[in-house]
Amino acid sequence: MTPSSFRPTLQNRPARPPAGTVTIPARRRRPFARPIAVLAAVLAASAGAAPLKGSVHVPGKHDVRGTWVIVCDLDAQGGCMEGTQQSQQITRQDGSSAWFTFEDAPVSPRGVVAWKDVNGSGTLDRGDLYGAYSIDGLTPAEVSAPYEGAVVWMREQDGVADPFLGGAASPASNAKARAAALVGDLGTQPRGGGSMTGTVIVPLGHDVRGVVVLACRFGTDDCYVATQVKLSGRHARWRLDGLADEGHQLVAWADLNGNGEVDGPDLMGTYLNSARDNFALVRPGAGNITLSLAPSSDLATQNKPSPRRGPAPNSIFKTTSLAKIAGRWTTQNRVSRLTQGFTTGTVFGGATVQAGWDWTPTQVRQDVDLLIRPDGTFRSVTFTQDFQSENCATLTTVERVGKVGLSGAKLSFQVTRGAFREIDTCQPSFNRWGPLPEAKETQLVGLQKGPGGAPELVIRAGGSQNDLYFRKE
Repeated sequence: MTPSSFRPTLQNRPARPPAGTVTIPARRRRPFARPIAVLAAVLAASAGAAPLKGSVHVPGKHDVRGTWVIVCDLDAQGGCMEGTQQSQQITRQDGSSAWFTFEDAPVSPRGVVAWKDVNGSGTLDRGDLYGAYSIDGLTPAEVSAPYEGAVVWMREQDGVADPFLGGAASPASNAKARAAALVGDLGTQPRGGGSMTGTVIVPLGHDVRGVVVLACRFGTDDCYVATQVKLSGRHARWRLDGLADEGHQLVAWADLNGNGEVDGPDLMGTYLNSARDNFALVRPGAGNITLSLAPSSDLATQNKPSPRRGPAPNSIFKTTSLAKIAGRWTTQNRVSRLTQGFTTGTVFGGATVQAGWDWTPTQVRQDVDLLIRPDGTFRSVTFTQDFQSENCATLTTVERVGKVGLSGAKLSFQVTRGAFREIDTCQPSFNRWGPLPEAKETQLVGLQKGPGGAPELVIRAGGSQNDLYFRKE
């Protein structure tokens, strides 16, 4: 969005006459004297317009009053194209959110953006609030009227570009991630005007691109509405439209082998009830539904804490060589959030968690993908899922690159470039991202045989209680 793209909308509003003046309205023609050509144009315009409804949300310390909502054609950068805008200002609602309605929005695809000029400069700049309607949660999307539920989450502009969208960083794995193919026609059969939204997450080594989310009538295999994720990464937002006003069950599926059938190699995700023994019944209007995918064989255990491992033997931390630790190493941990026995440390830019016992279903899940090359360079991608509830989570991606150094059993990571992105699945107004400063970390490193006899890299940071176990890929 360029600042000037707002100007036609704001500057072309008709000025009010000065106080004390009298405005004489223009003489109106009688309806039957109106030219037929003009009447035909009005009817044609009405036929190409329909209602567009939605809501805007601002961060906690701000007020939504004064926000401009604009419907417009989007350019390649996701900004409004001049001369295409319809706008309205929220002037009668206060608080952190407000509803809006465009009664005569174009039926052709348009973007929906919101802007609050906090400093009154007339241009979009630092400190202002801005947001665009998005389906995947990161890139602007277009909608066609009639449409309901165009939710816009606004952020305070800090002048920092998202490094993962701009190409300065990547959430991709250190090896080619597995993804399902995009399908042209999902065979959806809309039966109503309801919708649902949420987030889908895939495990380490996979890409969310191609995941299909299906809504089925509750208790049946009548799955009639579906959507497919087109954004790459570990997670993305989704939206289902055309739902009938009744109960549904939700399924997410990644057809990794492309055979059109649910079988062994595929990823699956389901939305379960609180007892986790059956599908949850959800109705249109539900939002913030999180679907975590896993291989079919892991569905039953994906919400259970990882087995607690004791510290590695001190004897493995001895002089080693770059040739022995070079390669791709990964680790995955799941622990429950506790009020006691909960400690955190920092490894590769993410929180590592140790817990003593389990009493609540909310979790912290983290995986690290570490590549150490024979030339001494490294790249790590850390993905942390911090669930505050069954559905609401903070998803943090950290990429770091640099050089490693060895001195006896000490392994140093000299970070020359880093970036992070933090996504709140329930309150996107609090999303954050940016670069990370250069840093140096030194830990003990050891090699041993892990479960099943596979090579295992152990990194010890700050004592034996923080041992981190990596397996070789």
